[in-house]
Amino acid sequence: MLKNKNIWKRLFIGAFLCGTLTGILFFYINILDKKLNDEIISALEETSEQSVVILNKEVEGEFTLLTEVAYRLSVRGDFDPKEAVEELQRISQRNSVKRMGIIMPDGQAYTTDNKVLDLRDREFFQDSVQGKRGISGRLQDKDNGEDIVVFSMPIYEGENVCAVVFMTFRLEEIQNLFSVSVFDGEGYTYVIEENGDIVLDTTVSKGLSNYENIYSALKDASVDNREVAHKMKKDLERGESGYIRFHNKIDKYMYYSPLQAKSWYVLNVVPADVMDSTRDFIMFLTYALCTALAGIFAIFILYIIKTEQRKKKELSNILYVDNVTGGYSYARFCAEAQNCLKSTTGNAAYIVMDVDQFKIVNELFGYEKGDTTLCYIWKMWKKHSRENEIYARRIADKFVALWYFNSREELDKRVESFLDALQKSFSDTISEYILKVSLGIYIVKDKNEDTQHMLNYATMAHSSIKGQEDIQYAFYDDDFRAKLLQEKLLRDQMKLALQNEEFTVYYQPRYSVLTKKLVGAEALVRWKKADGSTVMPGSFIPLAEKNGFISHLDKYIFAEVCKKQKEWMNKGKQAVPVSVNLSRRHLYDDSFMEEYRKMVEDTAVPAKYMQLELTESAMFENQEALCQIIDKLHAMGFNILMDDFGTGYSSLMMLKSIPIDVLKLDKSFVDDFDDPKGRKIITSVIELAQALNIEVTAEGVETKEQYEFLRELGCNTIQGFYFAKPMPDEEFEKLLEEPT
Repeated sequence: MLKNKNIWKRLFIGAFLCGTLTGILFFYINILDKKLNDEIISALEETSEQSVVILNKEVEGEFTLLTEVAYRLSVRGDFDPKEAVEELQRISQRNSVKRMGIIMPDGQAYTTDNKVLDLRDREFFQDSVQGKRGISGRLQDKDNGEDIVVFSMPIYEGENVCAVVFMTFRLEEIQNLFSVSVFDGEGYTYVIEENGDIVLDTTVSKGLSNYENIYSALKDASVDNREVAHKMKKDLERGESGYIRFHNKIDKYMYYSPLQAKSWYVLNVVPADVMDSTRDFIMFLTYALCTALAGIFAIFILYIIKTEQRKKKELSNILYVDNVTGGYSYARFCAEAQNCLKSTTGNAAYIVMDVDQFKIVNELFGYEKGDTTLCYIWKMWKKHSRENEIYARRIADKFVALWYFNSREELDKRVESFLDALQKSFSDTISEYILKVSLGIYIVKDKNEDTQHMLNYATMAHSSIKGQEDIQYAFYDDDFRAKLLQEKLLRDQMKLALQNEEFTVYYQPRYSVLTKKLVGAEALVRWKKADGSTVMPGSFIPLAEKNGFISHLDKYIFAEVCKKQKEWMNKGKQAVPVSVNLSRRHLYDDSFMEEYRKMVEDTAVPAKYMQLELTESAMFENQEALCQIIDKLHAMGFNILMDDFGTGYSSLMMLKSIPIDVLKLDKSFVDDFDDPKGRKIITSVIELAQALNIEVTAEGVETKEQYEFLRELGCNTIQGFYFAKPMPDEEFEKLLEEPT
């Protein structure tokens, strides 16, 4: 009886253990299958996001080209579509497009292949006429019926759209442009509109090709696809990303993500067996081991754990290891950054870096050397980073890093040491090319802040110095943020300030060195706001030069000086020439000369009393064209002055090439008069200018010693505090009453 009880007990225990083991295994298998499926979807999502980034970049690249073309066409005077088409023909020859063209507001289009088309009914044209950039879906060419896709951009005349420039791609050209290989060529890509219409079809024979609508293609491929097609349609209507598993001869995954262009979506399709192979192998192995002998049960558990870890590591390598440097991917960097920030107590700096004109490395030395260079940069980050600091290649030649520091001075030294070592070491490797990099640094204020915000702030600091030769890094801190806000406020106020005549003219008198008599003046601008406050020129002039407002401001100052000169002449005051700044932006638009000529004619002020000042930096851009402009200004009676000589990369040979009338020595020259080398340089420049029949004006003369030195050298005129400070017109008018 006892024996039977023991048997039943053992059977019960055995059954219980078997049931428990079965339940545990069943639970484990379900969890494992779900996790592996989640990682498959995560891999699909990551790949799709990368495809979206690439395709968005291609679209933005085409719009960037059109924006530049539209800008070049918009700065002209009277808009002539035929002349514009001639310029587009040169551009289209350098790009793989079917045609480019100009559409007038009535819808009449003139093209580079000598077609005249009526495009008024095209949606992209209607968008661009309203000031938007346009992009079409899949269209039929009105000329020959080919499948095409069109990009368009408005052309402005002032603030109004005067025409639309467009670029037409054959469908096969845009397919090549947007071709993205996924999963080592096993996958393929579609681009569709929100309603499912296929914009760019796949050329893969196994795909759903030769269909106009993806939903129809899915339903025709298999009746089992109807439900997933409905799910996909609902997701697209809500503007969401997602995935489906459908059947087309074999099972496949499709992941869909929105693009920035119109309401387009990119669809990445990959055979299910490519994605499921690892999962299926693990699941098969799990089921096989579950049926093995109880004696190897413990080994079975260990094997499953190790197998899972190995597969996780392989998948993790795909997602979290950069394929060029072998270091962290950007996704891994972001994940690690949040953990690192939470675990440290010191100050942290989020750094972004890129290589200026990195594509030249690829063009000069090949893509293999380009990848080698990226690996070299990554190794330099590794060498100069401390324990617990992280760094990664974000995309292309862009890197990110998270460093820690105790003081700003310490961080400055580390950054400068890194930059010096990076450039010197690379120069030894490739002597023909000097590696130039720039960094943006965000001092982290809140360690719980999202890394994307940190990236944005660091990128803003980086953008502020992009293209500047003498600055390699900049910080986004409280001062930088305050400066951005102040600059935005000033930019927003400038146009209204000009309308309200808040800009006033001050006059910096110019005196003869020999007679100490007034012989002229320079017109300077001051901004006196309605509330009584004054904005210094150093705060708003650089902003005006960046956003193009400087052209309007220069014209306003020129007009004001013309009016004032006329007023003084009518009062019988002595007439002296007043020089007005002419910004570099005017040189891109020949129409300014006619405007300036008309202003002096309308006020009946002789042009000899209205001089024009060009900065030294403007002299270096297309000297041949600049000489032609100066010759035309001379013919109108204007004298031309070169301002700020000596502040940039001056070339003495330029004095021979550019027909200027007056050379203005910058204050930095005059301040060096008591230095032996400085005295020799000033002497040489003045003697050279006079030998070339160019008058010399010295700026910033503040002391009697400076004045005496310049008089001995034969300098013609001076301006500066030694004689007079810049003054409003009523004070300057009193000087005109003094005898000459």
